[in-house]
Amino acid sequence: MNTEWLPILIPLGLLCLSAFFSGAETALFNMEPSRLQEAGVRVKRLLDRPRDLLVTILLGNLFVNVLFFALVPHLFEADELLTGAGALLAILVLGEILPKTLALRSGPRVARLAAPPLGLMVSLVAPIGGGIHRLLDGFLRAFGQDEVAEQRIDVHHLDQALQRSAKKGHIAPGEADLLAEIVELGHLRVREIMTPRVDALMLDLEDTEAERLAVLMEAARLLQSWLPVVRGDVDQVVGVVRVRELLVDPSRTIESRVMPICFVPEVAGVLPMLATMRERRVAQAIVVDEWGGTAGVVTLELLFEELFGELRVEGEEVERPVIPIGEGRFRVSGDLSIRDWNDLLGVEVVPNAFETVGGLVLAALDRLPRVGDRAELGGGLVGEVSEVRRRRVWTVDLYLAGVPKA
Repeated sequence: MNTEWLPILIPLGLLCLSAFFSGAETALFNMEPSRLQEAGVRVKRLLDRPRDLLVTILLGNLFVNVLFFALVPHLFEADELLTGAGALLAILVLGEILPKTLALRSGPRVARLAAPPLGLMVSLVAPIGGGIHRLLDGFLRAFGQDEVAEQRIDVHHLDQALQRSAKKGHIAPGEADLLAEIVELGHLRVREIMTPRVDALMLDLEDTEAERLAVLMEAARLLQSWLPVVRGDVDQVVGVVRVRELLVDPSRTIESRVMPICFVPEVAGVLPMLATMRERRVAQAIVVDEWGGTAGVVTLELLFEELFGELRVEGEEVERPVIPIGEGRFRVSGDLSIRDWNDLLGVEVVPNAFETVGGLVLAALDRLPRVGDRAELGGGLVGEVSEVRRRRVWTVDLYLAGVPKA
């Protein structure tokens, strides 16, 4: 057998294997969801086992590179320093940079070509990979990471990925925004979207007929289809009634029209709440706190408004959450959610026992609010209470510290 070509063929073969692993890693782990269909079924199956896939690629690349650096000095009769430098340069350029660049440009195609051999390798390496997983899990637990399952994707990073897909034309910009809102719903609690009990319209069976009629007329004005029914106290919820039926046919008693209502905990996730409401075939639910009391009301309409913005009928006045009132000064509604506050102002306030700007001001004041009270809200922002209703911060004037009052 002619061995003259071995010093060239062996390093070249190892370089090709190194390039294969490097390119496959980049192509597979940078695959955009919108291009998975193009990549094929085998690629999808590989990405369903990301930890096994990563261990296989890393072990394969490590083995090939170690073998490359171990053999090259013995295959070439040259200065060891020059041989080592040449080997390092070859691995960096031909085994790392070039294949990764090609994989970024032609991700689905590279992933499709790499999937068959990698699928076989993943199966072969699986016994070793299992031991490595257990070892890693032990290290993670030692550093306080109790949960070593697949980590949940950060909403901010996913939103960036969606926006990149929109810029590349894979999805429409409007679709990217809607998908980001849907993903964010998975991280929301019911209490973040509910109507608090102090703002919720409820029909009290112990009210006078005139008082009940006034509540019904207000519900009709607000286009509410349903009303929760209580007996003497908002914590004593007995059910729900259809507003239209009571207005069209007042001959029957309210009690005879009461239907069962769904209850959900305020700490429940929005998506589990939606599943519960779908299972019960209802469009509204009473939100209860940890003591079983009524915290508020949640409806499918509120959920839709989280996705599409506030729903309004034609001609209805649009209420702006932030209104300019002078140079460098703005008036903010006290019930503006902290999430919307963060989005509008580009700040990052972490809710702590409060969900609204009014709650943020109360937390800063540490007492009941009075008109004219000022509170430092972080980032140089000052909030001045401009209106109080029923011991509640109704509106706040916002300005930067040092801005003179208009």
